Order: sequence, then structure tokens, then C-alpha cells
Amino acid sequence: MADFNTHLVGAAAVSGLAATVLVMTGQFPHQAVIGYFVLGVIGGLLPDLDSPTSIPIRIVLATLAVVAGFLVVFTFGTRYSLVELVILWLVCFLFIRYGLLGLFDRATVHRGLIHSIPAGLGFGLITILIAFHVFTASATHAWLCGTFVALGFIVHLLLDEFYSVDLSGKKLLKKSFGTAFSLGSLGQPVGTAALYLTVIALFFLCPSPRPFTELMLDRDTYRGVTQRLLPGETWFPGFLRRVAPASLMDR
Repeated sequence: MADFNTHLVGAAAVSGLAATVLVMTGQFPHQAVIGYFVLGVIGGLLPDLDSPTSIPIRIVLATLAVVAGFLVVFTFGTRYSLVELVILWLVCFLFIRYGLLGLFDRATVHRGLIHSIPAGLGFGLITILIAFHVFTASATHAWLCGTFVALGFIVHLLLDEFYSVDLSGKKLLKKSFGTAFSLGSLGQPVGTAALYLTVIALFFLCPSPRPFTELMLDRDTYRGVTQRLLPGETWFPGFLRRVAPASLMDR
């Protein structure tokens, strides 16, 4: 199984390449593309949320605990003393950071339903809904946000599957092979069905993908990419003039 650093670098590399293509099209603001890239990296860490010892779940719960604690304090800030507010913040922090972690550990199994292709699609669709309704992004930009999250998620699954192949050992395939890049869990038929129904419901709640698909499937969108796919004719001679001695260039 790939470790945290491998997943981070893998998601960053693939998301960075996809973001570079978007920049070269000239169709998207650079600030938006940077946001897509960040979402792709985050998506690459999401599958390990089902592991209570993973870095992503610890970061998520710690951040949520701090933010939620302060939201509670701000809500009751005019009604209680400073000591009471500190105690209230600590109770809220400890409950979310450690209480929810225990509940999450009992309710999930590593490489279970969260660690699957439909879960990745679900996270992507949730991102679309948040971008569209909360941040009032256009349908196209919202779908790009969700696409990058799903892309990073899928990269994570593929890396785990790749690391299930042992080229140096006696057995080519480890026991974990086939458990990462999965369509669900045969051992959890009810949960798998519920996951698919949730993904379908989320899709119909999202804005229409037509503007997004029309833009991404239009050949004119990638005209700038195809024109600059390889260095121009003057690139290499210009580079030589800068780095090579003048005596060599005159020969």
C-alpha cells in the first residue's frame, strides 16, 4: 500500500499536469486553476479517511474540532464567563477530535466503501454542490472543482492497486490486490447499494453538466495546447545563442 507521501506526490503530479493543460487553453483564470489543483491534491488524500490512524483523518478531525469549538464559543460568548467558555471549547474539541474518531473507527473499515470508485464520484459531486450553491461558482467551474477532486481520488486508488503488485517477491500479487480500485463491497451489499443511490441522487441535485461537457469536448478549447505541444522552431537556436560561446556559434 502506498504511503501518505506517495499519495500526496501522485495526486499533485496528476492534478498539476491537468491544471497545466487548463492554463494552456487560455480559457480559465489562473486563480481558478490553482484552486482546481489544490482540490485535486485534497482528493488524493480522501480515500484514507476510513483509517483512524491515517494522517488525513487526523488533520480533518483536528481542524474540525478547533473550528467547531470556536464557533460554539462565539455563539455563547456573551452568556458565559471566560472560564466557562474555555471549558466549553475543550469539551467540544475533545468530543470531535477523539469521540468522533472512535465512532468513525467503529462505523468504517479501511479499504471499505469509502475506498471505492463510487465514493470518489460521490466526493466529487458533493464538491460540485458546495462550489455551485455555497461559493456561487458557475456550473462549468463547479464541475471542474468536482472533477479534480474525483481525479485525485482515483489516482489514490490506482496507486494503492499498483503497490499491491510485488515484482520482487515470490507472489506477484499481494492479498490486498483488487481491494483498492473497487466498485463496492460484496460483503456490504446494503451499504454498496446505498452508496450508489446516494451518488445518483447527488448527480441529479447538481447543476447541468452540459456547459462543462460542451467546453471540455470542444476541439477549439485545446487549440492553444496543440499549437504549443512541442517547442517552436526558434526555441533551440535561441537557447544555444544564450548559453553557447560566440566562437562556437560562428562555426
